Amino acid sequence: MKSLKNHFSVIFPLVVLLFSFQFTRGLEVIVAEYETRIINEYSIIIVSSKALEEADIARSVPSLKNMEEVSPKVILDRLKGDISTQNLSLLQLALPKFYNLKLASFPSNTQLSKIKNDLERIASVSKVETFAKTYDKIYRILTIAKSMAYVFTTLIVIVSLLLMLKQMRIWVLEHKERMDIMTLFGAPFWMKSAVLYRLVIVDSLIATFVVVALFYGIPMLPEVVAIAREVDVVIPTIQPLREGGLLLGISLFFALVSVSMVMVKVKRETP
Repeated sequence: MKSLKNHFSVIFPLVVLLFSFQFTRGLEVIVAEYETRIINEYSIIIVSSKALEEADIARSVPSLKNMEEVSPKVILDRLKGDISTQNLSLLQLALPKFYNLKLASFPSNTQLSKIKNDLERIASVSKVETFAKTYDKIYRILTIAKSMAYVFTTLIVIVSLLLMLKQMRIWVLEHKERMDIMTLFGAPFWMKSAVLYRLVIVDSLIATFVVVALFYGIPMLPEVVAIAREVDVVIPTIQPLREGGLLLGISLFFALVSVSMVMVKVKRETP
C-alpha cells in the first residue's frame, strides 16, 4: 500500500502536468480553427466612387486574399416597379462601387486599424467598414482564452515539479540505507540512483497512458459531443502514437530532471 501511495504521488502530478499540456494544445487547435472560420466569414466593405483594381488594393492591404465587387442588382430589382427604366439606368450609373474584401490571415486590432487607415487614403474610397466593434470582441475573447491556457499550463508545470521533487526526496530517504551500503562497497553514483530512475520511467509510462486514454475517450462522450455542437466547435481527438510519444517525452523529461536534481543534491551532501 505504501509503495502504491509513493507511485501515486509521482503519477498524479505527471498526469496533471500532461493533461494541462494536452488541454492547451487542444485549445490552440480549437482557437486556430475558430480563427480560420471567422476570417473566412469576415469581410471588409469599401465604397468607392470609381472602379478599383485588386492589385491596387493589395498594395494597401498585404494580407488581402481576394476582392469582389458587390452587385447593386438586388437593390435595383426592388426599385424596378417604382421608377422608370431610364431613371433606373441613371441611378445605376450614379451609384458608387461596393467591394467585399477577404483577408488571408487573422489580423490584430492594431493591424485592422492600419488596414482601415490605408484604405481610406485611396482617393476614390469614401467609406470603409471593418465592423471593428464586433470583431474586437471576438478577437479579445480568443486572445484571453489562449493567454489563460498558457498561464494555467505554466502554473501546473511549477506545482507538478515541486510535488515530484518532494516525492523524490522521500524516495531517497526510503532508499538511504541501501545507498549507504552501496557507497561502502564503492558502487558508482549512477548505480545507486538507478532504482529511482527505473521508478520514474515506469510512472511516466503509466501517466502517459492515463492521459492518452482520457483525451481519446472524452471527445467521444455524448455529453461532450452535444456541448461542442451547441457552441459550434470541433474538439480535436488525440493521435495516440504521435501525440502520445510527445507526452511520454515530456513526462520522462520532467521526471528524470526531478530525480537528477535530488540525486545531485544527495551527492554533494555525501562525504
